[in-house]
Amino acid sequence: MSLTEAQLKRQIEDYLTYRQNAGDLMWFPMNSGKAFVKRGGKDYMIQLCDEGTADLLILRKWKGGVFCEVLFFELKSDRGRTSSAQNAFKILVEEQGASYSIVRSLEELEKILGI
Repeated sequence: MSLTEAQLKRQIEDYLTYRQNAGDLMWFPMNSGKAFVKRGGKDYMIQLCDEGTADLLILRKWKGGVFCEVLFFELKSDRGRTSSAQNAFKILVEEQGASYSIVRSLEELEKILGI
């Protein structure tokens, strides 16, 4: 049975939280769009990441421990396709020497991370 993108996201976020608690990496969700919050009786709009930004950012130590490896992951269902904005983000990330991967299962993520 294939997972929806939302189900995959939840599964991977649970796994990454476990790995972060084990000290293997740090991870951050990279939500795009706008969010609305209420503080002190006022409504505020917060601009999140730009359209096309990858779903996840993972940081982990290089083998020597001096530098940090930067990995971006776009989560897609089995039939999901990337948008032109996501393709443009991938190019920007790779031009900076960071890693960008499209992941369709937890097993793919585990294989890329090697943990």
